[in-house]
Amino acid sequence: MQALDVARGYLQTVGYGGFSFQTIADSLGIKKASLHYYFASKEDMGIALLKEYEDNHKAWAQKVALLPSRVKLEKMVKGFKSLSSKNHMICPVGSFITEFQAATPKMKKKIKQFHFIVRDWLVETMEQGKKEGTIKKSLDTQVAADLFLATLQGSVQVARIRGEEASLNKMLELMLENFYGK
Repeated sequence: MQALDVARGYLQTVGYGGFSFQTIADSLGIKKASLHYYFASKEDMGIALLKEYEDNHKAWAQKVALLPSRVKLEKMVKGFKSLSSKNHMICPVGSFITEFQAATPKMKKKIKQFHFIVRDWLVETMEQGKKEGTIKKSLDTQVAADLFLATLQGSVQVARIRGEEASLNKMLELMLENFYGK
């Protein structure tokens, strides 16, 4: 749906609070009331975006399911690098998280749900890596998954404010190096 495409672009460039139904309608050249045919509120649009991101993550995770853990993690990092290189866009979850305290209870629930789907995937992937011998055996995978997510989201934000990709690449390479080993 075109309205979600436009909303996604705004979400990842100006944040959830940086656009309104009117902004989306103006971008599409339609009346705001037309958006209400599909979404009762901006909250419903935000939840639809989160559902879309969740579905996309699940499809991606299924696609890479049989790969070694190291390859999975590197593909995830590559995805964030690609995201950042597109007009310094930020992680959609990171965008929602920055405005988490202002979110409605329904939005908070959906944001947390998506966060934990990604986090659980990371924990599982890191456990796989321990079994494969590519991830340090001493690593607490739950803490490491949190660190991984925080570093991905934070490094994209740092690169965005600096207007360059070098710091992003260095941070993500260092993060991965610290997970690998015996």
